Amino acid sequence: MSEHNFAGSSFMSNRRSLRRNSAPLVESLDDSYFSMPTKSLDLRQSTLSSKSPLFSSPLPSPTTSTNATNSTSATSLTAARIHQHRLNAAQEQRTYRDSCQRLMTHIGAVIGMCDDLRQSSKHRSAIYYPAPRRTAPLRSQTLSAIANDYHHLETASQPDMGSPSSIIDSVRRSSVHSAMEPLTVFSRQVEKNRLIQTDFGKDLSILNLELKVGHESTDLSTLENQSIANLLEDKLSQCIRHLENLHTRVADTSSKVLVTGDLNSGKSTFVNALLKRELLPADQQPCTSMFCEVLDSTLNDGLEQVHAIPDVQKYNRLDPATYHIVEMRHLYKVITDQFDLYKMLKIYASDARSTQESLLHNGVVDIALIDSPGLNTDSVKTTAVFARQEEIDVVVFVVSAENHFTLSGKEFLWNAANEKTHIFIVVNRFDSIRDKDRCKRLILEQIRQLSPSTYADADDLVHFVSAGNVDLEPGSRKLDAPDFARLEERLRAFVLGNRTKSKLSPAKHYLVKLLTDINVLSQANKQMAGQEYEEATEALQKDLPAYEHLLRVRDRLLNQVEKVAESTVSTIQKNTIARLNTAVEHVEAAIQGIEYPGIFLVWQYAQDIADSMSQSLLKEVRQAEQIARQDTSLCVDRIHDMGTEHLGNYPRVADVENMLVKNNSRRVEVTVEATDFFDLVFDEKLSGAALSLGAAAMVGGRMLGFKDAVSSIWSVSNMVGAQNIRRLVVPVVSIAGIGLAAYVVSDMRSAVERKLVKKFQIAARETSHVEAHGQRISRESRKVLRMEGWEIHTRLQKAIENKEQKRSEMEIMAHDSQETLTYFNSLLEKSVLLLDNVNAVQIEANGIQSKEIEEKAC
Repeated sequence: MSEHNFAGSSFMSNRRSLRRNSAPLVESLDDSYFSMPTKSLDLRQSTLSSKSPLFSSPLPSPTTSTNATNSTSATSLTAARIHQHRLNAAQEQRTYRDSCQRLMTHIGAVIGMCDDLRQSSKHRSAIYYPAPRRTAPLRSQTLSAIANDYHHLETASQPDMGSPSSIIDSVRRSSVHSAMEPLTVFSRQVEKNRLIQTDFGKDLSILNLELKVGHESTDLSTLENQSIANLLEDKLSQCIRHLENLHTRVADTSSKVLVTGDLNSGKSTFVNALLKRELLPADQQPCTSMFCEVLDSTLNDGLEQVHAIPDVQKYNRLDPATYHIVEMRHLYKVITDQFDLYKMLKIYASDARSTQESLLHNGVVDIALIDSPGLNTDSVKTTAVFARQEEIDVVVFVVSAENHFTLSGKEFLWNAANEKTHIFIVVNRFDSIRDKDRCKRLILEQIRQLSPSTYADADDLVHFVSAGNVDLEPGSRKLDAPDFARLEERLRAFVLGNRTKSKLSPAKHYLVKLLTDINVLSQANKQMAGQEYEEATEALQKDLPAYEHLLRVRDRLLNQVEKVAESTVSTIQKNTIARLNTAVEHVEAAIQGIEYPGIFLVWQYAQDIADSMSQSLLKEVRQAEQIARQDTSLCVDRIHDMGTEHLGNYPRVADVENMLVKNNSRRVEVTVEATDFFDLVFDEKLSGAALSLGAAAMVGGRMLGFKDAVSSIWSVSNMVGAQNIRRLVVPVVSIAGIGLAAYVVSDMRSAVERKLVKKFQIAARETSHVEAHGQRISRESRKVLRMEGWEIHTRLQKAIENKEQKRSEMEIMAHDSQETLTYFNSLLEKSVLLLDNVNAVQIEANGIQSKEIEEKAC
């Protein structure tokens, strides 16, 4: 026995850096240590022993030496196996921690990806949702058909640039109808539905949009674009919230282990063995009467305390009113005598072992051990309900090797197996059994009937140990039995495995499905964005010649309209002025119908003449206005025909009938004066005779001489005498005056007519009456013609603006499609890389690797 102890101590002295029951770091043990042959290990220890002073005495007999060698070899092999168990546990913990860190990193990346995708759909453009293929044509096929129709229309609408009629026909087609139709149809088709009819939709799982009304699913193709976008945005928000919950679950290192079993089966003893300290009271009689949860003291600010909780639902560690603090030395009394006052005990205990060795807090999984009362008629259902709680990760069932499974134990296993497919079973006090093989066979058969899943993994989940043999002395260097060391290793692995199944595995599977959906979504949107960009660019290129041609034709058409209008206005003005000038020149014709009332009413006669001339000229003005209306109407019809030829049928906007309807009372006013009745200008015959007589007298005077004439007159006057001359003056003057008066009276009618006609003509010229009317009539005609021309200009400009707007929308669509293509291409690359990284996370092979390492070590 001393040799055995010495061999163990010599082995431990060689590994002083390792504490009792510790799991050494991988770097501290090389592969040669575990693959070392037994003989080599014996040789090392025998060498150490030979150098010890204890071996200075004579050598023992051969038999004693052989027994000592065998004992040393067995001890060394046991130590190697124990260290291998610890190494396996450490390796699994490191693998689990690495998987947790990687999954949390990937979850954060996917959260950012989903949030970016949601923000992109909200602020950039709605994401196309890939739906399963239906009977409707593919969106890409529809766009292709539109592009083909557009190409056909553009080919048919290409004009002959040589003829004006073809230019007008091109404008008519391209400005309003055909040239605008392809872009309009294309943009409407693009905005018609955000639902892509492809085969991608069948692969969606997490992002699958199912809208049910009652018990029937609604076809997404019947929804509006914004509704689909809102549904997808809500789905992404749900995914982000679920990912945040997964991140919290994966980051949570706490794990609860419920230790239950029959009465007096050694549950508390088993818990103390796991903790390597005598914490819970243990007795040969049942002593645990309430649930006792053992947690690491770091969760209580490093203080070792016992919280006796009257109401579990109201418990709050930070609120002392919800619990009572019990001293550790009074724990046995509270459990055995005051169990009716409290529902549960939370024991915050410190673990003197290193973080790597600790079971409660090892940096990877913080295990809380829950010691339950022994099963009986009253507590079976309570414990089973407790086991079904979601927060319980592992159920450890302790059964006595002496009693096997009781009815209470079987009932608990039946109930717990419905929620926990695998249960960790500890067969305690196995060292007291003589026929160990038979005990194992009977218990395993019971397990096979109660929990087939546990029986299938019995090598890892069923352990036959004696927890009472574990050394609980503080500072003890005694190694645990290999079976218990392996139990502890498998328990750690089972906790990690259950956490993997309950936290890591769901997180990984969710990430894989979500990233797969994002890949499908990215591929579909990348494909659609590429098709939209190509089709939009092609449509813009095909539309460019028609657009440029429309601009050129607009300028030509408006120039033609302006020329036609100005030509008509100029003609109207010229004709009006010529007509009114003629009327002014022949204004005397207007007084021919006026009857002369005689000398006594000659003043009234003069007024009638003036009014008649004004009315005659005004009548000519009205005639000129009517002619201008007719000419303007003809020009309006011509311009309108040009417009309808380009723009199609549309109502005339110019109202010729209301042209020049405003009463223009502007006249040539002539004022009758007294001098207008006298005109001493002789008629042409008398004027000619007087001129002839004057000329003859002048010529004769020159011929006879002036002196002779004067002498002759003087001789006659001398012959007649002065007296006779004075007598002849009065009659001659009277006769001349009477003759002159008779002449004036007889010529008064003609004098009035002549004087008023001249005054009227002079007034018309001085007031520019004719030119004013010509400008007025032409101005009104121009207004009417410009109204019709402006209508053509407005409609052409509107057609061009509509076309430019459609082109702008197509350019924006092409730009957005290019940005979308770049975005989803980058998203696809990121999601594919992230999906590969998530798939590379190992969460299921830890237990298998541990078994392989263990088998190699054994």
